[in-house]
Amino acid sequence: MSTRTSFADGLVSLDMRETRARLAEAMAATKVHPSWAEGSKGKLLQDAVSRVERELLTSARGAIQILDEALQEADFKPVPATAAEAHAQIVSELDADRPPAPVRQSPPPSPLGARRVQVPPPRPRLPQRP
Repeated sequence: MSTRTSFADGLVSLDMRETRARLAEAMAATKVHPSWAEGSKGKLLQDAVSRVERELLTSARGAIQILDEALQEADFKPVPATAAEAHAQIVSELDADRPPAPVRQSPPPSPLGARRVQVPPPRPRLPQRP
């Protein structure tokens, strides 16, 4: 039986790149171990690899969430401190996306020979009550 060095030796002193390389080495060594496909020891190794992969997935999702929140915070426009600043910001945003001025058109002409609608005159007002 050969003695190998532990993959966990000196982990605290490794930087990010070295830690990733050590993890890749440990995963590869586990998957090529002679017991990988055999009996209870193989099941133990397979379960360990599955657990590590789940932990990496969970950790990666958490890291993505942290980075996404940081990006959203970096893109967030600060709230103006005074009413004048808020007013100026609103006006500039309104000016930036102002729609084109509407084109005024006269109403369409009434069809020939059609009768016009007669509007009755207003009703006379009664004098005020005493």
